[in-house]
Amino acid sequence: MKLLALLLTLPLCAQPPQRDIKLEAPRKVALVIGNGNYPKWPLRNPANDARAVSQALSEIGFATTTAVDVTLQNLDRAVSALVSRIRPGDVVAFYYAGHGIQLEGENYLVPVDFDAKDEADAKYAAYAASRVQERIEKAGARVTLVVLDACRNNPFAATRSANGGLAAMGSGKGTLIAFATAPGKTADDNPNGNNGLFTSHLVTALKEPGLTLDQVFNRVRERVHNASGGRQVPWTVSSVIGDVYLRPGPGGTAPALPPPPASETVAVARPPVQNPLARIMTNSVAPVERPQDPVPDLAAGNAAYQRGDTQQAARIAQEILRGEPNHREALLLLAYVHFREQQWELFAATAVQALRAGATLPFSVGHHHTLTGAHAASLTVSRDLIQYQITGGNCTGKNFSLPLANLVAARATSNTQGVPFLSLKINDENGKTQNFNFVDPTTEVRDNPNGLPLLISPPRAARFVQAIAAILNQTRQP
Repeated sequence: MKLLALLLTLPLCAQPPQRDIKLEAPRKVALVIGNGNYPKWPLRNPANDARAVSQALSEIGFATTTAVDVTLQNLDRAVSALVSRIRPGDVVAFYYAGHGIQLEGENYLVPVDFDAKDEADAKYAAYAASRVQERIEKAGARVTLVVLDACRNNPFAATRSANGGLAAMGSGKGTLIAFATAPGKTADDNPNGNNGLFTSHLVTALKEPGLTLDQVFNRVRERVHNASGGRQVPWTVSSVIGDVYLRPGPGGTAPALPPPPASETVAVARPPVQNPLARIMTNSVAPVERPQDPVPDLAAGNAAYQRGDTQQAARIAQEILRGEPNHREALLLLAYVHFREQQWELFAATAVQALRAGATLPFSVGHHHTLTGAHAASLTVSRDLIQYQITGGNCTGKNFSLPLANLVAARATSNTQGVPFLSLKINDENGKTQNFNFVDPTTEVRDNPNGLPLLISPPRAARFVQAIAAILNQTRQP
């Protein structure tokens, strides 16, 4: 059976970067919750965290509602009130500080009146984080920001599967989800300070002008990682399209939002339900907003790419690059063209240039397991970070977000069947070297009654893994 039957097998084949559309006075609304006054498990800082974040959001134009030490009933009322205020096109932020637990892979926000007798009861005594996200997205928000500083170690005795830390979450279109630390890990409540470690750096970053959402959380991640000696690494999942600026820069850069969904025309061929690689995560590849130096031809290049005229798209990108060799959107557009045309050497070289210019590239891959075949996964790379995300199938491994400098080796190789592999060696946060093998996402896995699953590679597989290996090795070099 096919591991992947999608029209888009790598996010670089998807819709090319679009220039941001500025909206006049976009509405920004926020709900901020801080729960710390738990009878059995009190926390020092969530109330302070909530007030600090509320003030920071208010300063950048959010109409913010703040609630401290809320019961389950009041938490539901607060979320309902937020949803009732949302109008299509709004920027919406939800921040929660306090206890959080995961049960069977679902994250729950814990109200101060939480009193569960067993695991089944716990699900009804807490509030599912995914429910908050879904309600905001369905209300029509253009950009949704969900921030969960809720990963304090919290092993409730009555809930057997309440592991430390939270589970990974998927993001809908236009949504960025930020965790205080990586999935399955716990965060520092910073008992000697006025704010939790993550939130203290978040508030600082929100006050810095001219940063996009991605840049805000990249700075938070780096600072928390350094302050904790590598023990805590904040985690983000994003499907925000385009650059979103929350605070104008020194030159007066206005908040930018992605284009309206009505203009979307990309179609995806849906795979059969039994396909183990049916889900593919596509993080945003964000273009740069340059209001002081508009590039009118870039939109024409994107449009040419959309209608399949890759020659015209390449000509426009190359024309822009002659005047500005490090123009990020033009480099991305040209990389898209080279990938679609399977010009692998040019694709690798252009992708490296785009990464060095500040781009973030997500690659859809198949994570290979000797005994079970492969499952859907993604590798997201920037000039500073490499992230691995499980996006389908069963996997005993864990997601990670690590500095790109931790990558020891990226090598294109093959197994005894001749299946091309991308072999990665990377040092985890504890300094232990981990090994990963990835295959082209369109590889077939066939049942083999007489032995291990049989993998059938597509013709492009060897060049595909060679290109990614080259991109990783060249980008991590100083």
